[in-house]
Amino acid sequence: MMLERRSEHVVVVGATSTGVRLVEELQKAGQPLVVVCRADEVDHEDELREAGAEVHTVRSVTESALREVGVARARCVVVLGADDVHVVQVAMMVEEICPGVRLVLEMENPALARRLEPLLGECVVLSSAELAAPSFVAAALESPEVETFELAGRPVVAGSRRRVGGELLAVLGDSTRVGADALLPDEGDLVLGTEIVAGRSSTVRTTGLPGALRRTFDRRLRWVLLGLVALIAASVAYFRINGVSWWQAFYLALTTSTQTGVDVEVEALPLVARFGAVVIQLFGLILSAGVTAVLVDLLVTSRLAALTGGVRGKPRHHVVVCGLGRIGTSVLLRLHERRVAVVAVERSEDGLGVRRARQLKVPVVVAEGTDTAALEVAGIDRADVVLALTDNDAVNLEIALVAKEVNPQVRVVTRLFDHALATRVERTLDLGPTRSVSVLAAPAFAAATLGRPAETLLPVGRRVLVLTELAVGVDGLDLGDVARPGEVRLLAVRRSGGGWSWRPDAGPLRAGDRLAVAATRSGLAELRALLQTADARRAAP
Repeated sequence: MMLERRSEHVVVVGATSTGVRLVEELQKAGQPLVVVCRADEVDHEDELREAGAEVHTVRSVTESALREVGVARARCVVVLGADDVHVVQVAMMVEEICPGVRLVLEMENPALARRLEPLLGECVVLSSAELAAPSFVAAALESPEVETFELAGRPVVAGSRRRVGGELLAVLGDSTRVGADALLPDEGDLVLGTEIVAGRSSTVRTTGLPGALRRTFDRRLRWVLLGLVALIAASVAYFRINGVSWWQAFYLALTTSTQTGVDVEVEALPLVARFGAVVIQLFGLILSAGVTAVLVDLLVTSRLAALTGGVRGKPRHHVVVCGLGRIGTSVLLRLHERRVAVVAVERSEDGLGVRRARQLKVPVVVAEGTDTAALEVAGIDRADVVLALTDNDAVNLEIALVAKEVNPQVRVVTRLFDHALATRVERTLDLGPTRSVSVLAAPAFAAATLGRPAETLLPVGRRVLVLTELAVGVDGLDLGDVARPGEVRLLAVRRSGGGWSWRPDAGPLRAGDRLAVAATRSGLAELRALLQTADARRAAP
């Protein structure tokens, strides 16, 4: 069949990592699709073909290219990419070719997205970085986000067992396991309940008055001031031994060691005592000069750091974010909102998030993330968490390895696209959790593409659970046909004309019944087909 004669298919414009995962999601749903890949986007072309997509490679995305892939008869057009201007341009071309077609756009500028959405008819604007950032932040702080939503006619809460209380409705996952074993186990620490338990403070120390004082009074200044205090204490004892009262001894010690006055009473002391006073003055002069020098250095360094966005002093118990691209910037903003101390590392002075970080007074080290010296400047040996968030799997893996080598106790969260590599990293290298932006974002893009109602997505490690409601379209099925270990967990059922029942007993299902389930993406796709396909029916007992 010629591409331009197709109908009711999905056109995906942009061969990105999110596009690869989106194709996998749509293939599971049985949705025909075509991917338009520019010549400069060939990095993911092979992966798209392996995922089952028909790839149409063009030199540039033009109106004729869009007509050639059948945009005029498409069910939906998805436009992906890092360039918001290009996304808007393609969206307007699609709207001209086929007014009213459903558009799903990937954009990172929220202000532009809000203004564009109402102008393009049936249009949904999503951001991969915004969809994925909460999972990275939760992994970094070891504090899973709590999702509050309505399911099966009642408000429910999904998240860590420490944060979820009330009635325990279901176990959803286990964050201590890896891969598919983490999803829908019999026992786990990610649950569905009815109440939120007050959260504990984050394991990462946040900024505040103590942190500000530590940065102002750095180690050099503390040592000099300690020396001055010791000199004053020794001087008090010295003058007291030479027959001066305690109060006079303290006054003489203070004025002599700090060069703030000359007391005639010193002249009345024995000659040896006066020589001692001269020695005290000399040491006091040296220490006072040291205090002045350190203070001037701190002021100059602080001002330069403020102007250049560099690191001030030696930060401790902070988070190091390596890579200020879209996801790195989004994660940094969320950490800053939670008042977590952050130091960023970005290779380009003109990086996407460098200006934003400096506006927030977040220190930025401009260097390669794999540069050990740069990571040491960022305080990686004193950090609590390191986030490797560049766009390159190899670079992220190297950052993780360097971080563990310098500071074996640091918690590392690594961004990895390759599933097989991520699984081996978690199991073999023990570098900490890994996350994939495309895996976390693709389900939301798929739901918007297919026009399905909003689904609640719960990240479990590198995978995602979907909590949603489904309609039964055929007679003859039984509740026992729904649940599948590790794939689908039945939560509640509503019989036609009745109310929702949680933990329902076994029994037949009829067309018009509704189910509330927690499922993997593949399990959900199979369940949708089962509930809507007449061939799946079996005779009721």
